[in-house]
Amino acid sequence: MAIQRLVRFVSNDGETHYGAADESLKTARILESGSPFSSPAQLSKQEHTIHKLLCPIDVTDARSVVCIGLNYTDHAEEAQMSIPKVPVVFFKPVTALTGPHDDLVLPRTFWEKGRLDYESELVIVIGKRASRVSKDDALDYVFGYTAGNDISNRAWQLEPQLGGGQWCYSKCFDSSAPIGPAIVSKDILGSAVGLGIRGTLNETQMQNGNTKNMIFGVAEIVSFLSQGMTLLPGTLIFTGTPAGVGFGKKPQVSMKEGDITKVEIDGIGAIANKVVYEQSD
Repeated sequence: MAIQRLVRFVSNDGETHYGAADESLKTARILESGSPFSSPAQLSKQEHTIHKLLCPIDVTDARSVVCIGLNYTDHAEEAQMSIPKVPVVFFKPVTALTGPHDDLVLPRTFWEKGRLDYESELVIVIGKRASRVSKDDALDYVFGYTAGNDISNRAWQLEPQLGGGQWCYSKCFDSSAPIGPAIVSKDILGSAVGLGIRGTLNETQMQNGNTKNMIFGVAEIVSFLSQGMTLLPGTLIFTGTPAGVGFGKKPQVSMKEGDITKVEIDGIGAIANKVVYEQSD
């Protein structure tokens, strides 16, 4: 059977599994064999209690993490950057991935400069190998969608003496890509148009956008990327953030240790993560 809500979780026996969860994300049928992206999936008949939700894709199954920048007009305007004519692309390593409720244990080099920021984003999950696909066919290669937070350090991103004009280092740190709580099938969400996307910091709403306002939609992004790179099953694509990020506020807002940053997307659910400063010896 096709999986509607793919989760990775710890069951009551302490074992880690992939599974097909119910809508409440309280129970799941375990994936017994094959890849989480294979169809039809071989699932257990018995429902298992979800004790803890993990990052919905293991780092060994995540092929790459591609990110699209400046994909909402209001965010480009608050950043005082030009509206892009084609998608702006950068990457995170798979080691940046973490779970929907895990602490964001940020390396010293990431937090000691300050200027920590959140970015609430819809994340596309590729389900089958995509190379040189058309916009009309692009959704055939999408497995589903999840919620993500593109944790960023604006000092490393925007100060020339640090980042040198490139964004990758400012966004590639360990724990800088929490996702979850589940990967929801495109059979449920279609092209993911019209989904409300909200970001809060310590229960204060900071972002309130909608995926209908993306400059480049899901099909256009997948097709564009596939013209130059092969997208393998398990590739994650962060699709950009709406307005309301910390460095766009007046005065600017920076996250600090102990803060809780939350992303919620209609039809997918919410992730919430606490900022923790890693301490070196």
